[in-house]
Amino acid sequence: MTVRAKRVAILVEDLYQDQEVWYPYYRLKEAEVEVITVGTGKSEYKSKHGYPLIPDTSADQVSVKDVDGLIVPGGYAPDILRRFPAVIQFVKEVHRQGKVLGAICHAGWVLCSADVLRGKTVTCFSAIRDDVVNAGATYVDREVVRDGNLITSRKPDDLPAFMRTFLEALQTHATAPLRARTATTSGSARRS
Repeated sequence: MTVRAKRVAILVEDLYQDQEVWYPYYRLKEAEVEVITVGTGKSEYKSKHGYPLIPDTSADQVSVKDVDGLIVPGGYAPDILRRFPAVIQFVKEVHRQGKVLGAICHAGWVLCSADVLRGKTVTCFSAIRDDVVNAGATYVDREVVRDGNLITSRKPDDLPAFMRTFLEALQTHATAPLRARTATTSGSARRS
């Protein structure tokens, strides 16, 4: 599937789940989607397994108007990400504007903190089920759940279904062409 003239942000922080950042990153690139990695202000982040990622920008520098979608990966990074007001505001605004919002595994923590789960049907890693339910969501145990613009999955094994669903949602999401937008960064995700 090719999805041209779209831009998707992927949130990153230390202890991100390797597969849940890099699988979406390269799958989006394969679909000809522009990808920007968005951190919290550090110059480099290390995954759970020590894999480095240099972000393109930070949450306080990126504008929701410049993206068509957002992916929040899991690992332990969501517990750090949710502590940054700029991250929470970015997630809230992506959701408010009806842009495609994807969350996998422990990323549900960020959605809880952003208060975007009320009345939604979602899935997540089983350990945070109570958190998403207490945030107002209906939990279901499925590899992928789409509720409007929100796409959620449970774990790395679900990534193929997660990305198929995310790309389908992105393809049908009507937004302005990329060339008409103002770029917020000139870099791309790089490995050290």
